[in-house]
Amino acid sequence: MSSSLLFSGAAINTALAQTNTAQVQTAPSQTPLNIKQIYDKVETAGYTNITEIDLDDNIYDVKAHDQKGERVKIKVDARSGEIIDTKTKSK
Repeated sequence: MSSSLLFSGAAINTALAQTNTAQVQTAPSQTPLNIKQIYDKVETAGYTNITEIDLDDNIYDVKAHDQKGERVKIKVDARSGEIIDTKTKSK
């Protein structure tokens, strides 16, 4: 009887370990994208003349020109590369 309990406990521990591993593998990345990756994402979105990329609190501040040629300041999520805000800069 005790060997079957021990086996059952081992099976439960193995199942829990597999579940925990699966959760870790699907967790979103906590590491920010690097400057080159952010540059590429902003450029792919149609921005040009990217002159500055600064990281502050997991948000990249990017200075560039939009499709109309206007200077803009873009906020980009450092983990996903998603553009979360764009403001036209006054001349």
